[in-house]
Amino acid sequence: MALTKASFKVSDLIPDLVLREKIKHQVLEVYKTFLIDSGNQSLLLKEIDILDHYFCLGGHLNLIKEEHLKQLRNGFLVFKSHIILAMNENGKSDIDSQIIPLSDDRPKVAHFESLNAKQKKILEKFSEKNTLKLSEIMEFFPDVSERTIRNELTFLIGLGKITRDGRGNGSFYKLN
Repeated sequence: MALTKASFKVSDLIPDLVLREKIKHQVLEVYKTFLIDSGNQSLLLKEIDILDHYFCLGGHLNLIKEEHLKQLRNGFLVFKSHIILAMNENGKSDIDSQIIPLSDDRPKVAHFESLNAKQKKILEKFSEKNTLKLSEIMEFFPDVSERTIRNELTFLIGLGKITRDGRGNGSFYKLN
């Protein structure tokens, strides 16, 4: 509900009437899918992705403030990760990657349509090294906040792509 309200508030600030109405319509589609078709989690993920793309378009056109866009996108990411976790718990996940072993027996992700560029880059780094610490992952993204990287990692954990071992500064991430 908070994400719905935030989406409407940000959309009210968009001067382009067509994009504003498209976004509001899509917010309602996400809300309707969540309430009515709650069992169809794949459809819900698709509707959230469409909404996210509309907001990204607004950001690229400089119609949305960058800080608003980042907050919304992080909210979408967290929401999607909860949905994916629920799908995995129910054994309904259809978002599996194809894993192709490399010559050194480390897996490499070959196909992952539903991931964004940062998530893909994180997974590609695991082909170079079996385990990575947060500080090592942060080095690949010098202009991205630690919170954003943690959100991306949480999303990947939710998908079952990686696991986290340990706590605090001693924790590290491994490719499943």
